[in-house]
Amino acid sequence: MKALNVIFYHVYNCYYKNGNYTNDIPHLTAFGLVGSSLTMSFLAVFALFNSIINNSRLSVGISLAIVIAGLLLFFFLFLFNSRYDRIYNEINGSKLDNLFMKIIAWGVVVMGFVSVGLYSYIFNQPK
Repeated sequence: MKALNVIFYHVYNCYYKNGNYTNDIPHLTAFGLVGSSLTMSFLAVFALFNSIINNSRLSVGISLAIVIAGLLLFFFLFLFNSRYDRIYNEINGSKLDNLFMKIIAWGVVVMGFVSVGLYSYIFNQPK
């Protein structure tokens, strides 16, 4: 849970700019990036396990259910009851608020989006 908060904090703070943001909704932007990225990672993992165990592809309905469930989960973890404020206050200025963790956080976000494309590329090769 702490790792998810750190990822969200670093993306959120890039848009929040320590309170100096203008014409933006930083918590919604951060949720859009982090929530959808992590949901895509979960979808790729579920699809990979399904491919290995059942030797089949996930149906569109199951994939859509995973995406909706993931986005709802991250909504409650990051946005519900202004949780983003608590995450920001908890991590801002702590030992987790450094450049290395920021790079790791953005790397996880990028890899979440790449994972779906990579899965599709690997498992849709002609045999």
